Amino acid sequence: MRNLAWLLAAAFFLLNPNLACGPDEPEFQYGATEMRKVVEGEWALTITPAGGSAMQVVVHLAQATSAGVSLAAPEQSQLIRSAYACGTRTLVRGAAACAALTQMPLAVSYVSGEAAFASEPMSGVFTVGGLTFGPGELELKIGPYQILTQVRADGSLGDSRLGPLGTTGTLVVTHG
Repeated sequence: MRNLAWLLAAAFFLLNPNLACGPDEPEFQYGATEMRKVVEGEWALTITPAGGSAMQVVVHLAQATSAGVSLAAPEQSQLIRSAYACGTRTLVRGAAACAALTQMPLAVSYVSGEAAFASEPMSGVFTVGGLTFGPGELELKIGPYQILTQVRADGSLGDSRLGPLGTTGTLVVTHG
């Protein structure tokens, strides 16, 4: 009888290892609703390239409906399955394994400001690390400029800087 109990337990484990090992993916405590709340809307940017004059532009950000506007690295694909205790999710497409990240591709559209920006390509992504909604990194590509801004869960902004795409200078970002 004791051998039968062990045999049943072993068979149950082999047929359903998730009971002993836990779920395949981590459980995130936030989703698209919380991310959209802090990132969607109008953003005013003042870009002053080193040695240049200040340029202002207002853009509108919204969750993208396709992955085509994402700044995510091309090597990230759905071919890599997340490892146990690690997970990455993108609210439109899959991402690299073994990092608890959420990426929301953004549609970026020109609203007003420096007329030259109206015809420039624009894209963006909002990335939050961890299973709970902490500070995230907003990354925008507006023409030749890469904008990096920390956005906290309450919607307040942290550090803003021009990214490493070869442009230096100062940046002022406001949302709302």
